Amino acid sequence: MDEKINIISLTDVIEQKVRKEQQLAGYEQQLDDLKRKKFWLEKEIQMAEFIISAVRGDISPQAIIQGLLDNESKTDR
Repeated sequence: MDEKINIISLTDVIEQKVRKEQQLAGYEQQLDDLKRKKFWLEKEIQMAEFIISAVRGDISPQAIIQGLLDNESKTDR
């Protein structure tokens, strides 16, 4: 009778492990999604800061062009 209890317990442990693995996979997907959203939000903030600096005159027109060219070359990699 003790053997039957051990088998059931092992089955429960295995089922719990599978559920936890599925839960972890879901969290990893959510984390990837959040990282992607964070990346784009940071880019939008950088763009807004760049535009603000350009409008204020903190950045010369030549620096604006150079910044755009530098950004373009980084995205080509």
